[in-house]
Amino acid sequence: MASFTEAETERQWDYELLYDGAVTGFRSEMMLDHVIAELAALGYGIAEVRGGTGASMLLQLLDPIPSYYDYAVGNLSATMDALRYLDLGGRTGWALVIRRFDETFAADPEWARGLCDVVARASYEHLLRGGRFLMLVQSPVELPIGVLGGERPTWIAREPGPRHVVDPEKDR
Repeated sequence: MASFTEAETERQWDYELLYDGAVTGFRSEMMLDHVIAELAALGYGIAEVRGGTGASMLLQLLDPIPSYYDYAVGNLSATMDALRYLDLGGRTGWALVIRRFDETFAADPEWARGLCDVVARASYEHLLRGGRFLMLVQSPVELPIGVLGGERPTWIAREPGPRHVVDPEKDR
C-alpha cells in the first residue's frame, strides 16, 4: 500500500510536509493553525501540547492516539517504542503539535533534538507501512535542531495565503 496516491502528491499539505521531513517548524502560530486546519480537513488526528518537557509532556501529547500496547515514555528509547506502535488506522494520519517548542528546547536542548529525531525515525517506519505521522513545532525563533533522519527541518515563517496549485494547461 502506498502512503500517497499520485493525485495526493500534487495537492495535499501532508505530502508537502512529509516530503521535507517528518518535523516542520513554524514561527507563526497563525500559519501553524492554518496547517492544522488543513490536516484536520484531510482526516488527520491532532495531538497538541504547549511547551513542557520530559515524560509528563509526552504522555499528555500521546494520550489521544490509540496504541497497540500500554507504553511508558521514560526515555527517548521508550518513546521510540511508543511511537512505533501507535495505531494510525481509522484516520488519514496523526500530527503531533508542540506549541512554544522554544520553551521545550531551552529546558533541555539535547532532549528536544532527540525527540525530533525519534519522531523522524518513527514517521519513516509508519510511511513504510502506509501510515502518515508527523510533528509540527512552533517557536517564535528558528531553533538549531540539526539534521533529523538525514533532513534538516523546514522552518516556515510566512503567514497563510492562497496556495498555488500547478495546472499544466494554465502554466504553459
